[in-house]
Amino acid sequence: MKKILFIYPETYLNIGIPGGIAIMSALLKQRNHKVDLFDTAFLKTEDYAKTEEVHGGVGLSDKGGVCMHKKTEYTLQDLVLDDPVVDLKEELQKKIDSFNPDIIALSCMTSNFDFACDLTKTIKHNAIVVVGGVHATIAYKDCLDQDFVDYAFVGEGDRGMLDLVEALEKKEDVTKVQGLAYKNSNGEYINNKVGPRVCLDDLPCPDWGLFDDRHLFRPYQGKIYKGSFYSQSRGCPMQCKYCVDPTEAAITGGPAGYFRVQKPEVTIAHLTELKEKYGATWYKFSDDTFLLPKVDHLKELSAGFKKLGIQFACSVMINTITEEKVALAADMGCVSMSIGIEAGNPKIREGLNRRYSDEKLQKGIGWMHKYGIKVSSFNIIGCPGETRENVFETIELNRKLKVSSCNVYIMFPYPGTPIQIESKLPIRDKDGKLFKVSEAKNLGISKMTPDELEGMYKTFNIYLYLPKSLWPVVELAEKRENWGEMFNKLKSLSVEFLSDQIEEIELDENQTKIISNKIPKRLHDIYVDSTGRNKTIILNSINSYLEEKKVLNISLKKPSLQTIAN
Repeated sequence: MKKILFIYPETYLNIGIPGGIAIMSALLKQRNHKVDLFDTAFLKTEDYAKTEEVHGGVGLSDKGGVCMHKKTEYTLQDLVLDDPVVDLKEELQKKIDSFNPDIIALSCMTSNFDFACDLTKTIKHNAIVVVGGVHATIAYKDCLDQDFVDYAFVGEGDRGMLDLVEALEKKEDVTKVQGLAYKNSNGEYINNKVGPRVCLDDLPCPDWGLFDDRHLFRPYQGKIYKGSFYSQSRGCPMQCKYCVDPTEAAITGGPAGYFRVQKPEVTIAHLTELKEKYGATWYKFSDDTFLLPKVDHLKELSAGFKKLGIQFACSVMINTITEEKVALAADMGCVSMSIGIEAGNPKIREGLNRRYSDEKLQKGIGWMHKYGIKVSSFNIIGCPGETRENVFETIELNRKLKVSSCNVYIMFPYPGTPIQIESKLPIRDKDGKLFKVSEAKNLGISKMTPDELEGMYKTFNIYLYLPKSLWPVVELAEKRENWGEMFNKLKSLSVEFLSDQIEEIELDENQTKIISNKIPKRLHDIYVDSTGRNKTIILNSINSYLEEKKVLNISLKKPSLQTIAN
């Protein structure tokens, strides 16, 4: 028996159970290995506490202070209010000292790899350190260049991790572990042959019990559900230039067979087990494109989903959907679909290898509206050759499509993506640090200046929500120092006119004074959240919604952070 400690290096309150760790934990436990987890998602750091103080704690009042809400049976604040401020390295050292792992496993994307390294490299232990995840697949040499890292996995690590643990237990030669990368005694990089792609039907039900129960908290449209991420397929046949999938497919054997889907009966069996064990009735399917499988596959899923009484959200690609598939999804419990619009200008989309017309988008999203499915769009600004005027084309297209919510990102050339490879941009800066997503505006990919990009990023959703007659006012907010001026101008505008544009606000004759403060406050929340500075705003806004709608809240167990998984 080996003891494996997984480290999930996420920022505070970044909630959701990662499927990879949950599946590997289940596989290892099947072979009687002991598994534990160090999860940073509910460990509040001093830096975050300072952010709370500056920005108002669990919410922002109109004066920048704490927004207090009427006490309900259960609120999101209750989940985190008593989380103490801790030193992450000290907490990790405590965990290692108490668990004494044989293996420490880091599951990392490029965005959190340096964070994981900074957290782990100075910790005292006698364990072997293994890195897996997207960053290890794309840049295994970068992982192995960290002195404290012993191994990295290229490709899917589900079975590979189990094979490595078994080889170490039996003291066998690790050269036979497929997909394993390491350095030999001469400092040369060795990359074992990548094994066959995982058959999803052979994987066990994810081990959600390894994680803090608060990860299962899922508020949606005024109700509270329990559930998390689940994937019934892997891979994507598309060749989008900003995505790492084409490179991953090439590394693991080419595009043929890269997309795989789990048999419906296996998916239903797993969801049944998750409902029985954890009360899960809500899922966010993390499939790249949920509606790619054939109609017959979806019909089989539908029968099981309806029997379970679940609801779910998923991501889709416009090239894969039909009205029949959308209708089926709605019938089986789909309440929200996320779809990539990316850019409003067709030539910009083509440059990303996203080849579809505005008309096709309008037809597909029209079906979603027809069957009562909420639509969330994904958009990228700062694409190669893009101008400020092009960004407004993207805003106009989202307005035309009447999306329920809109996500916007600045183009970032993640390592291994065609855009990063074609541009020959390095993955680390002159100081040896991985380029951060927050630095995307400075990489010079588009025709916009860094200030223009940042301004459009912060105000994208405000332009989207407000009528064009108010756009000159929004321009004031493209520079941070002018937000206050915009705020005051908005307060002076017609309350009735603005409220017609924002569905959540219901007016009576006596509410105009209150609403004159509420409207700019809601826009302020959008503005601040777009900068990524204050995640507690999300918590606060959901609590406000729950209170306004007077819905019944349910309780969740909040286990001790020190609980060791069995």
